[in-house]
Formats: sequence, structure tokens, C-alpha cells
Amino acid sequence: HHQPATTPTATTTRSRDTMQDHTMSTTKLSFLENLVVFVFFGSHIFFNWIFVAIALYALLPTWIFILLGISYFVNMLMSKAHLKGNPTRWKAICDSILTNAPLKYFDTKVLFSNGMNLDRKKHYIFGIHPHGIFGFGGLSIYASTSELLRRFPWLDIYICVATVMFRIPILREYFLLTGHVDASRKNVNRLLANRRTIAIVIGGEAEVLQTENSKEKVVILGRYGFVEMAIKHGASLVPTYSFGVNDTFTIDKTSGFWIRNKIQRMFKLAIPIFWGRWGTSMPHKKQVYFAVGKPIDIPPGKGLDGDGNPDPQFVSEIHKKYIEALKDLFEEHKAAAGYPDRQLEFLEAPKRKKRRKFISEIKKAA
Repeated sequence: HHQPATTPTATTTRSRDTMQDHTMSTTKLSFLENLVVFVFFGSHIFFNWIFVAIALYALLPTWIFILLGISYFVNMLMSKAHLKGNPTRWKAICDSILTNAPLKYFDTKVLFSNGMNLDRKKHYIFGIHPHGIFGFGGLSIYASTSELLRRFPWLDIYICVATVMFRIPILREYFLLTGHVDASRKNVNRLLANRRTIAIVIGGEAEVLQTENSKEKVVILGRYGFVEMAIKHGASLVPTYSFGVNDTFTIDKTSGFWIRNKIQRMFKLAIPIFWGRWGTSMPHKKQVYFAVGKPIDIPPGKGLDGDGNPDPQFVSEIHKKYIEALKDLFEEHKAAAGYPDRQLEFLEAPKRKKRRKFISEIKKAA
């Protein structure tokens, strides 16, 4: 189920060749920067730990290697570092080539909506759209050379990601050191209660499977949790859209989609089929534009019932307002990003048994 956004016909047209050139990143990287991007992505970020393990096995005595391996995996499985209500971020990692080389690789630019501004006295929930295969737009949230952080250097945003990401060796360490946190409802509420500013990839793993080349889709219809939490904690909502992310890989959406969709619904695990440059997981060098919209302010205490729970009617109202703001953001910047003819589609999120009652109440209120 989807609801296409109704948009005026774009007055700007480009030839296919011009469009292709316009959306490709032409930034020159140093040998070391290219090496970082290749090692980080070209060897597939989910399997980098295998290469590290092989290197350590070759360098260390077997008994030390086994002891270190067991200690590391036990710590990884038992650790609650990703559940901290006051997480820490290593500035040195956010300043490093490891984080900023990918930002440069995509020649990432930030587009601000007219009148967009942030108040350092407030806390925010940034909605990241779309997920893509990997959420490359999120780099602008924490990479120190990001134009977003240059404009608002006081911003301290923590990206909420799926719990499974903290069970992947090496990638887990990178996430922890760059301020990523667990996206569970309990943890997000804990962060917002401490007036932390967070970013959520709202479409989640369901949006990964819907990613297609040359199409713009967001899974948001039926996703009310982020709005509930904003109302409960008086956080302002900031819509963002990353143009170019859906074309950083060549994607095969159709092969085995039924079974992959079933796995995603049952285990909350997306298994996309994709490849990048030279048939590897090195992404295509597409330019990414990270568009940031104006905040939707929610006064503290408004929309709460006597028990402090969000009122379904107010949740529906703010949810509609957010979708309209996201649609306006897309339309405002799509031509500047090189996609004047693209249309934004809003997709229905998979139903969750635990949420059916509350969602039905919201729909009745709407």
C-alpha cells in the first residue's frame, strides 16, 4: 500500500547524460582516503571482522588469539554499552579519516530549508529518510566535517540503530565510538528523558527491502512511535531527506523477495540483494544531498492525557503534519539535488501485533 505524493510538474528538465553527471560525486580522494573507504565498504562492513581475525591469527600465538577471541565475544554479548541513557562519543573518531572519508567520498552537501533554525535550549528527534541499503545520509549527523555540524557546532545527536548492529564485531565498536545507540523503545525514552537529541531511521529494516534504484520511497504510514515519544518528552521533530542514497548501490529487489520479506517480518532482519563498484559492496560514487527541514515544535505537556500518555488524536495530527513537512522538504530540494522529476511515495509499515490496538485508536481518531 502506498500513497504517492502529489507534486507540481517540474519546470526544469535535463538530458539523461546531464542528469547522470550531475548526480555523480567528482571529489578527488587521497590514496589513504580511498583505502579507508574501500576497506570499510569494499570488504562489506558486516564482514570486516573476519579480516581482522585472520590478521590477528597470523600475528599472535594461537592460545592468545583464542583467549582474546573468547573474551571479546563474551564482552560483546554481555555488554550494555549501547543502552546507556547518557552515551559517550569519542570526538577523535568523529574527527578522523575513518568517519570523514566516506562523507567526502559521496561529496555530501547539506541543504537547509528556508527559515530552518535550531535552538540549543531544546532537544530534537531527527527523522532520517530514506534508509537505503545503508543509511549514508546519517554521516552528516556525526562526522565533524559535516555542514550541519559546522552550522550548529553545539549539536550532539545520537543515532538510534537496531539492536542486532551491536552484535556485529568491529562494526559494534565503530557505532559505540561514534555515538550510536540502541533503537529500542525503552532506550529511546530513556535518552529523551535525559533531554538528549537523537536521530531515528524511521523506515527501519522494512524500508531497506523497499529500496529501489531511481525511486524514492519511505515507510512511514502506520509508524507512530517516534511521534508518541516526541509528544511524551516535548521534543521537536526535524524531518530530513537524503537524496542519492537509493542509487549508491545496484539493487535487485525482485529475486526471492517473498521469502526475504517473510524473514524481515518474522525476525526484523532485512536481507537485500545489492552490489556496487566492480561487483563488490563498494558503493557507487553518487553525490549525496542531506536536506534538513524546519523543526515541528511540540510544547511540553501538550497532547498528554491524565496518565501522561499521548492522546491518539494528537498523535495522528502531528503525524500528518510531519508527513506534510517531509513532502514539502522533498519538493523544495529535489531539483537542487539533481532529481527534479522524482516523486516521493509513502508506504504502509508492516503491522505489529503489540501495537495494533493503539494504531487502530489513532486511525479512528483520524
